[in-house]
Amino acid sequence: MDMAPQLGELIQDGERRRDAVHIALAPVTAVEWLRPGQHVGLVQEGNVELVGPSPHNIGIVDPYLREDIEPGQRFWLCLYPGTVTGLRHVWTHPAFTAANAAIKEKLR
Repeated sequence: MDMAPQLGELIQDGERRRDAVHIALAPVTAVEWLRPGQHVGLVQEGNVELVGPSPHNIGIVDPYLREDIEPGQRFWLCLYPGTVTGLRHVWTHPAFTAANAAIKEKLR
């Protein structure tokens, strides 16, 4: 069984892991209708799950999908090349790092 992300297909289960296939990928949820290849970003401060049109786009909707994504559907976000700041089994990206730090601060 191939454990690699299946680009071009919606995520059907509770997938939460991050992976890289020559492109850094993040499993995310659409906040509104999105098109394959559409440029998107995080839409809620401190939330690394919800994406949509944003003034601070960080990547594109899986360009291999054959249909638009409905609000609430999950898909792979392809981060812009050259924006990942570290890679060792799990990638890091400034937008996700800042959001995680904000969550930890709220929990204090």
